[in-house]
Amino acid sequence: MNEIRTTSTIDRPICLLLGALGGQGGGILIDWLVDAAMRAGYPAQATSTPGVAQRTGATTYYFELFPEKIPLAHPIFTFFPASGDLDLMIAMEPTEAGRAIERGFVTDCTTVITATKRVYSTAEKVSAGDGRIDVAPIIEALGKAAKKLIQLDMDALSAGTAARDNAIAFGAIVGTGILPLSAEDCRASIIEKGVAVESNLAGFDIGLKTAEVSPRTVATEADLNFNTAPVSFASDIAAFPALAHDIIGHGIARLIDYQSEAYARLFIKRLKFVQEADTRDDNKLTSEVAYHLARWMSYEDVIRVGQLKTRPERLSKIRLELGVGSKVPLKVTDFFKPGRDEFLGALPKSLSWLVPNQGNGIALYIQTSSFTGYAMLKFLAALKPLRSKSAQYAEEQAAIEQWLDAVIKAAAVDNAAAVDNNLAIRTSNLAIMARGYGRVRKTGLTKLNEFFADWHDKLASDPAGLSAEVDQLILLAHANPDET
Repeated sequence: MNEIRTTSTIDRPICLLLGALGGQGGGILIDWLVDAAMRAGYPAQATSTPGVAQRTGATTYYFELFPEKIPLAHPIFTFFPASGDLDLMIAMEPTEAGRAIERGFVTDCTTVITATKRVYSTAEKVSAGDGRIDVAPIIEALGKAAKKLIQLDMDALSAGTAARDNAIAFGAIVGTGILPLSAEDCRASIIEKGVAVESNLAGFDIGLKTAEVSPRTVATEADLNFNTAPVSFASDIAAFPALAHDIIGHGIARLIDYQSEAYARLFIKRLKFVQEADTRDDNKLTSEVAYHLARWMSYEDVIRVGQLKTRPERLSKIRLELGVGSKVPLKVTDFFKPGRDEFLGALPKSLSWLVPNQGNGIALYIQTSSFTGYAMLKFLAALKPLRSKSAQYAEEQAAIEQWLDAVIKAAAVDNAAAVDNNLAIRTSNLAIMARGYGRVRKTGLTKLNEFFADWHDKLASDPAGLSAEVDQLILLAHANPDET
């Protein structure tokens, strides 16, 4: 006679929360988990809360599994977790793990698995200057709050393979041993789902092994990848402080791609004037100006847009992000709404009469993946040799020279001051006003021109008051990215 159970020692399900962005395969990952649980005979349920568009929030998926194959009664599952409920928290982007801490979901009972690769949020992208969130404090807080922290460097783990991030995370989840799921059932679920089976199986096996390895460290500023300049610029770069070599080399490579080697040498020439004025022991002013100068000199115009949109690797990257194979038809439609200022920026002033005043701009939907659409954007990119003759080029270069002159004069005041108040460095940060395009950019450049107009007199008469004005202008720029 079979034994009849009248009691159970299990009184709660195993709870898992997943935060994933659009295109990261969070829905498929949850489907794999549910299918594997059902395949193994465990009651399970998954729900999701959609995030909002443009990377201002992730979709969160909540999964519960009751770790008893034949429970006395059907378990009652919930739709969302409460503080202290989570056994596992998975973040496909590190700041999503930070959100989980903020909401009280990560406790000393929670194992956290987080990807280390950043996907920048809208708030980070629109911020004036460098608006990136430093994830190091988030990782540190996770290490202190969680029972265990596993970090996944997805790029390194998938190197040389077609493994997908969500499959690697799936393997890592199972590898923790928290869910009573076998690797065989999970592989069967991947096969049953039928989505990129081969690459997802490879990713699952990678994640399964990684979960048992010591936690990885998150990328820091020192781990950032810099493009390298051509060898012909080696002696020019060597003449600058070692601290600035990486950013200067990166700037040179960017400006050659943007315009030409001659344009990159103009960057070096300008930077030498700043270096002569930089008497700080750490040479920080030179590094700061190099960063801002390279960015400003590669301002985005319609020519640059055409260049970036027709990169050979762009469509391949889109396919990879969407999980679409090379044989699957793909239609990419780019939306543009250029105004009169954008068109005028690519033309000499003498030809400005050719561009009518079209109000708020012309809405264009261009299928970049089609021959016609690609050819249109490629034509814009081909106008690169004419950029130096355009009205916007003349306006931008004049504004850059005015800004650099202000920085150098501020450095002279810093050198003469009894204390180091870093006015020159903060003046260099005013380059964040040159941002965006159209009305936003024109407003920022006008504001800078007005602010620097009597710069010499302000420095001579009231440097302390001028310092306060610089700080206020930077604060306003950060507070309202669309205005000045």
